[in-house]
Amino acid sequence: MQKHNLNVLIEYDDERFRLRVLMDEPGYRMVLLSMREGQRIPEHATQGMVTVHAILGHVTVYAGLFPDELYAGEIMCIESGVPHRIEALEDSSLLVLSTGGTGSSTGNVEELDLCKLPRSQRHALVFERFDTLALGESFVLVNDHNPVLLERELENTRPGEAAWERIDRGPETYHIRIRRIALPHGSENLEVARPEELVHEIHDV
Repeated sequence: MQKHNLNVLIEYDDERFRLRVLMDEPGYRMVLLSMREGQRIPEHATQGMVTVHAILGHVTVYAGLFPDELYAGEIMCIESGVPHRIEALEDSSLLVLSTGGTGSSTGNVEELDLCKLPRSQRHALVFERFDTLALGESFVLVNDHNPVLLERELENTRPGEAAWERIDRGPETYHIRIRRIALPHGSENLEVARPEELVHEIHDV
């Protein structure tokens, strides 16, 4: 059994939306999305039903022909395969539940262990591995320190393409899942992976 206090977990980032994975099991995923006013989740489609529960704030959900407003206390269900995107009209927090997917436990994802490599080689290896990822694919980075500079460099050089999820925060070993959520700018296919995979945020999406 798992229990979470959402009032404690809600955190905002002025630069990008925040994503915290609360549960990740085969066929069931729960994430908490926190968005500042004006921040957006890019268009994506899901493998399975998605339920979006607005905890705080006010967002616009673009799904289908017409946009829908979602206010605190309201719930919206989005059918499998329907492209949708979300824009925060004020500081907002959303609980997103997805069912029917394959799950993404760490054991099923390739690990890239940097602990025994010279630091001068680490960043280049991570970028090389990231650039091989297809949309929605990920790997788990294992490091002996908190790779804050690497995260910034990845965002600066490949803006909007990666989701960064801290699985284990050390102190001796850090495990971070890095997922491709968008293709490089100018690619023929600009669709993005669903943030609740990140969003596998998506990223802590």
